[in-house]
Amino acid sequence: MITNLLLPKRYESLQDAAVEKEADLTQIVRKVPDATARIEQLLRQVSNGGLGRFELFVGPSGSGKTTFLSTLPRFYAGAHVTPISDKFSLAEAAAEIRSLGSSPVSGQVFVMLERDNPNLVESELRSFFEELRRTFRTREGRVLVIWPITDETSAELIQSTAWAVGSDSIVDFASRGRYEFTGLPKSAYFEVADITARSLNSGQGLEAFGLGVEVVQPMLQRSATISQFYSLLEAKSQELNNQFGDTLKERRLPSVWILVGGDDTRELSLTVANLTQGTEKRIDIDRMIAVLDAGDSTTGYLGEWRKKRHQVAFLLRHLDVRLFELTPNVAVSAIRAFGDAAITDKLNKKKESAANASSAIQVARFFQLLTGAQSSNAATIRAASVETADEYKRVQQLASKSDKAMNKALAACIARGLEDVGIGGVVTAEQRKLDPKSNLQPDIMIDLADGRLVCIEPTWRTTGVGIVGEIPEQQSSMTVGHIQQYLLSKVLEYVNDLGA
Repeated sequence: MITNLLLPKRYESLQDAAVEKEADLTQIVRKVPDATARIEQLLRQVSNGGLGRFELFVGPSGSGKTTFLSTLPRFYAGAHVTPISDKFSLAEAAAEIRSLGSSPVSGQVFVMLERDNPNLVESELRSFFEELRRTFRTREGRVLVIWPITDETSAELIQSTAWAVGSDSIVDFASRGRYEFTGLPKSAYFEVADITARSLNSGQGLEAFGLGVEVVQPMLQRSATISQFYSLLEAKSQELNNQFGDTLKERRLPSVWILVGGDDTRELSLTVANLTQGTEKRIDIDRMIAVLDAGDSTTGYLGEWRKKRHQVAFLLRHLDVRLFELTPNVAVSAIRAFGDAAITDKLNKKKESAANASSAIQVARFFQLLTGAQSSNAATIRAASVETADEYKRVQQLASKSDKAMNKALAACIARGLEDVGIGGVVTAEQRKLDPKSNLQPDIMIDLADGRLVCIEPTWRTTGVGIVGEIPEQQSSMTVGHIQQYLLSKVLEYVNDLGA
């Protein structure tokens, strides 16, 4: 399924999305230096002058006024922000400010929320400021009241009324109660959007949605606010998704999951960790792009990828490319239970029950993500015993000429595991093309009842450590460089087959 870019334009939506995605808002929101300095200056006036202060923050809709004020304490420790909901009338808002100020807090900032385009009655406005004027003269009234606003006519009326009622007893003489909020500089828009995308879209930045710097540059020029920029990004992302969907109208889009078998669990985990992000084992797209951009290799597959440079992240995301460990425990169990005699004859222990092999594969991370099972210890992989590692080495020797038989054993084990956990699907190995229009035959294809099509591509690797008197030492085929090359080459086959 082609997923859309999640990039909330309003602070309330951003806050909700951050909670849902368990994202850290401090990593998303950026400081607005000029506006922060203005708040600091006003709070100093309150502290030194012994009077409260009122100020309008005037700026276009979508410039980030609410986001800035709501997250101010994250960037200025001296501020304590309290929202005053628009559910309060102006008279009630003034009473609320007075009431909450009865327990004075240094750096107290009250924010008049959701009043960007207010329907004002001048008499009510005068009463509001008269109440503020009296409050500001008390010890409890040494607070700052900020009203973020978009409507210019309303802003002029509020400013003139505040000055008429209390002049510099209510507002700063120099600003006359008005600050022009411009938000983040345009030069920061892309970085903030990219960080927001990564935080809310499983670590995938703008490039993963086809929104690289070259594509985005014209949108930056057209955007007066960061909200407008986000809207253009979302629209472009949807357009690219539609184009990609049109290309694949009569094709099924598979997920491509690479399984790396190895004899050393620790080395296996380190290699996979270097090439992936997060517990869902998605490929580290930034790393792949860095490899292509390095320009220090003439390797054929890299040349083909470089021709698609602007599409790389987009294609890797749409193909849901992931990389998983296939530990010796799981691999050997699957081969003992479901392998043919040509493979099992190489093992010291030649048989294992299908039930045991199924139990082993059910704790593998790729299987848990395949079935939607929850794991409390997803990052923990049980180390293999020396005996099991040696057994893996024995069958790995056959990988260059008998990997099809090994893949079939693994497929049979996956099928048994799915059956045991009650997940419907058809598992085939080395015998079906991706679809009728395809020339590609995945190693293992899992056609799940829920409509997902997951192609498993195992690669049987070794650290090169031998078995004394039996298997000589050899070069490691399990390094990051080896696996990276295999992954990019394998995924390129899918890209070319789909005509993307």
